[in-house]
Amino acid sequence: MPKKLVIVESPAKAKTIGRYLGKDYEVRASVGHIRDLPAKTMAVDIQNDFKPEYEIMRGKKTTIQDLKKLANNSEVVYLATDSDREGEAISWHILESISTKTEAKRVIFHEITEQGIKEAFEHPTSLNMELVNAYQARRILDRVVGYELSPLLWKKFTNGSKLGLSAGRVQSIALKLVVEREREINNFQSKEFWDLSVKLNKKETSDSDFVAKISGNKKYEKDEAKFIENALRESSFSVAQINIKSSKSKPPAPYTTSTLQQEASRKLRGFSVSRTMRIAQQLYEGLPLGSEGETGIITYMRTDSTTLSTTAISEITEFIKEKFGNEYIGTSVRSSRRKTAVAAQEAHEAIRPTSILRTPEILQPYLSPEQLSLYTLIWKRTLASRMAESINKITTITIKADGKEEKSYNFFCSGSQPEFDGYMSLYKTEPVDQENDNDDDDPIENIQENFQLPSFIKGEQLNLVDVNNVQKFTRPAPRYTQATFVKKLEESGIGRPSTYAEIMTTLEKRNYCVRENGRYKAEPLGEAIVDQLDPFFPNIMDIQFTANFETSLDDIANGNKNWITVLKEFYEPYREMYVEAESSMPKITLHTPTEESCPECERPLVEKIGRNGKFIACTGFPECRYTKPILQTIGVKCPQCSNELVERKNRRGRLFYGCSGYPNCNFLQNNRPLISPCPECSGLMTQLNRNEGQCINCEYTESLDTLNITI
Repeated sequence: MPKKLVIVESPAKAKTIGRYLGKDYEVRASVGHIRDLPAKTMAVDIQNDFKPEYEIMRGKKTTIQDLKKLANNSEVVYLATDSDREGEAISWHILESISTKTEAKRVIFHEITEQGIKEAFEHPTSLNMELVNAYQARRILDRVVGYELSPLLWKKFTNGSKLGLSAGRVQSIALKLVVEREREINNFQSKEFWDLSVKLNKKETSDSDFVAKISGNKKYEKDEAKFIENALRESSFSVAQINIKSSKSKPPAPYTTSTLQQEASRKLRGFSVSRTMRIAQQLYEGLPLGSEGETGIITYMRTDSTTLSTTAISEITEFIKEKFGNEYIGTSVRSSRRKTAVAAQEAHEAIRPTSILRTPEILQPYLSPEQLSLYTLIWKRTLASRMAESINKITTITIKADGKEEKSYNFFCSGSQPEFDGYMSLYKTEPVDQENDNDDDDPIENIQENFQLPSFIKGEQLNLVDVNNVQKFTRPAPRYTQATFVKKLEESGIGRPSTYAEIMTTLEKRNYCVRENGRYKAEPLGEAIVDQLDPFFPNIMDIQFTANFETSLDDIANGNKNWITVLKEFYEPYREMYVEAESSMPKITLHTPTEESCPECERPLVEKIGRNGKFIACTGFPECRYTKPILQTIGVKCPQCSNELVERKNRRGRLFYGCSGYPNCNFLQNNRPLISPCPECSGLMTQLNRNEGQCINCEYTESLDTLNITI
């Protein structure tokens, strides 16, 4: 009997699935896409309803020939690519390319386990052309916009084609977000304010000091703060009110693609969005687990859903019961508090372990350190989502300060005492994340260290130990980290989580922005591109317009809109804008005079931007080819030789800081050096995170406020 042919994308996936299906099945991999729009031409006939001209990709002709031969000699062909729009499109391209008369069926699974695979093959379906058309609409529109806008930039920027400039429907609005944040920071006027608090203790126990903040967290000017400080030093303090309540913290929902990207970026050192997705792919496709053989250990990692299957819930509930006890089992269905601009794209489960019984401890011998780190994150989050709430007793004390001139001030302080740890029992040993950028959607990130106040009686008199009158400065919103950029893109409805890694990589490779201390900083080239596009393409450069188009793609996938109609609705007004931009957009030159002369021909030197960033060049080019690198000083001396420290870039475009005396001095530092020396040893302080600086010698750590530094 002829074998049944199964076609997947990945060789690793093919090996695992083949072991589950047995000898009656031939499992082959297409190794990703096999057909696409050609790179050198637009290949879209706009006048003929945007008809695409696909071609077999380079190196895939042999693959197609092999698959076609196998298909013609098989009784049935199973298309088993990934269960999203792109996977559906790959299956369609394969079927179109092999042109077989053999019956073809679509198989969809969300986990590569023996049970998951066998269940999927028991319930095959057919290709979903609505998903395919949603994919085509995105691919074709992005091709048209990119292949028209990029050449426009080449014309409008001097040397634009050699810079490799590009623009796109999603890329350009993402760049605008980075540029707008950079300009907010540059235009921000920092204002001084003074923060007031008091250190108190109980009269009978002088070792029970605690700090109370002035009510309202008001920001005072210097003179007013000094007046209040003097008044407080002559005031009497008493307990005015005691409020005790229980506070419940709900467990977080299981991971979606974007929340996994965000938390891996925050919690796992060195995990970029692209690295997270690469490792998640490995966990999904299957790894050798000793006697178990190869199996997938997480479900499909491209999903917008936070739901879990009833089978998974049952297994998790039983695990919680046996491991922690009945009281730790959650009592209700968890709903996520997501703030995305559009509805879920796919009907998948959340990202979860294929079996909660495979604990990180059990899998440790079989996984690499990075695989284990990401799996542990997923395993804990999935387990936590089905556990009971944590409960803390929150005690809030209102304290009255009565002055001599009948002037009084109110202060408050709060302490928490755990009553029931619930899901937080999984996170007891983890440090509190000090740099979560106010991500209050994640209860785990906002759990503060427990602080238990002394017991008080209403009306009780308190001792004043000291008045804290601290000078501070307002700060602008911080630059985006990869985690906060992902969050912003998703909330705005820009792109999809599966595209975020590509968006970020493109912005960095094109020198539109650079990551400095883990945060995106807009470069002059990126700002110039936004300034060129924004006035002429208000639709492409508008967040809401971009989000609405993503909604239209969802409507196509759900069968509620025709994909050709959606493309026409976008393209017709866009084309009018393009014609206007082509004639009216000004030409610009990104050259900045340096007031220096060329040492070889004495012509003026200017600052230019090339594929690898900024540099100094002679205006006599091409007759004179003199160039030199730009050394951007930061006002800090090298701790080894006292030369100036300068900004540099590595091969990936990442900023680091090195000595201007290189190669005679090889000092370098990844974190930005700070002007203020270490108060303890006078060593070099560097920016540890948004709020703190740290000495590279003695590891003394202090807040930037105390160091009087605003980043």
